[in-house]
Amino acid sequence: MTSSTQTHQSLLLALRRLRTNLASHDRVVAETARLRESDLSVLDILHRDGPQTPTALARRTSTRLATMTGVLSRLERQGWIERQPDTTDRRSIRVHATSIERFHELYADDVERLFAVFDDWPAEQAEAFARSIHDLNQALEAPPTRPQE
Repeated sequence: MTSSTQTHQSLLLALRRLRTNLASHDRVVAETARLRESDLSVLDILHRDGPQTPTALARRTSTRLATMTGVLSRLERQGWIERQPDTTDRRSIRVHATSIERFHELYADDVERLFAVFDDWPAEQAEAFARSIHDLNQALEAPPTRPQE
């Protein structure tokens, strides 16, 4: 195994650990808020990127549209979102987040711990980390392909 391959394997392992930790924290947050983890993904997209169509949300979360309809109905009943007519296409609706503060409160403890770590980093390290996360997101932005059975 080459040095480059070992480095790549080490980076992938670190990413897998991070994914596991994030998923674990999301499970706790979802339980606390009486949501499902898939609901958190939808709320995160809406809070981060603004109103979306149900089709766009389904595509971005790799969820079937019929399933997304159920997710949105559940979130609407719980006061997390509202559906509004699309101002540019009268045949469509856009889903809007309604509880940004409530959503941020769910992650407040985690954010505080992460900020404590970031506060210890020199600016160059924080900038390199942000660039690295951006590059990784770009590489994984395409919807995942399902393995053939």
